Amino acid sequence: MLDLFTVLTSGGIVLFQNSQSLSHNAPTYLIDHVIGYIFMQERSNEKEYAKDGYTVKWTFANELGLIFVAVYQRILEITWVEDLLVAVKRMFIKMYGDMLKAGDTDKVVEELNGVECHFGSWFEQKLKSYEVSKVIISLFIETNED
Repeated sequence: MLDLFTVLTSGGIVLFQNSQSLSHNAPTYLIDHVIGYIFMQERSNEKEYAKDGYTVKWTFANELGLIFVAVYQRILEITWVEDLLVAVKRMFIKMYGDMLKAGDTDKVVEELNGVECHFGSWFEQKLKSYEVSKVIISLFIETNED
C-alpha cells in the first residue's frame, strides 16, 4: 500500500498530494529529506531513497519542472510503483501541461484543490487498479504453489 504520493514543482510548490496512510500521519517529512539530500546535492540520477522504514521513489518531468514522488513502507514489496509514477506523470502532463507551460501554476493548484478534482478521482482509480492487480497475482501464485 502506498503511504503518500506527491506532485511538486522543482521550486517546491506541492500541486497534488494523496495520503493513503490509515493514521493520516503520512511521512510528508520524507519529501523534504529527498529534496535536501538528493536534489539539492545534485544526486538526482538516483531513483530511490530509504529512511525510517520507508522507501521513496520519484520521476521527473523536466520540461515542466515537475517531480512525482511515491512513498511506501520498505517492508512491502510494491513492484508497480515505477509503473504508477510513469502513468501518473503522463496523465498529469496531459491534463495540466499546457497550463503549466503557460505559467499558470495558480490555476493548476486551484483545479487540483477544487471540489471536483478530476485528476484526484483518476489517481484513486489508477491506484486501486494497481493494488487489485497485486492481490490477484498474489492469490494466483498462492493457489498454484499448493
